[in-house]
Amino acid sequence: MKKLNNSNFELLEDIIKNLDFNYDPSHNQTLEKLECYWNETIGNKISKFSKVLEISDDNVLTVICADSFIANELYFEKTRLIGNMNEKAKELGIKIVDIRFDYKKWKERNNEQKI
Repeated sequence: MKKLNNSNFELLEDIIKNLDFNYDPSHNQTLEKLECYWNETIGNKISKFSKVLEISDDNVLTVICADSFIANELYFEKTRLIGNMNEKAKELGIKIVDIRFDYKKWKERNNEQKI
């Protein structure tokens, strides 16, 4: 085996020391509240096929959907959904500016939960 002459390697422990783990329990509570608001907004039938995944720093809500048909139907109602969600999310101090519907991540998330 040939020895490498490159000395630009860093120790793993040095890299780990520099990592910033930003676990924020209040963020998880906010997502849980948004999930409840989402379920209230869209009703029981659709709530089985769509879930709140995340909210970005610029207040874009990402909702995952079971398939493209549901994502498309929700997209047509996006303006109304944003308005209803903003009424409920006032108490959290959040003003949702957009909702992104993603049906591809639904399968990824369900596969992760099975493992």
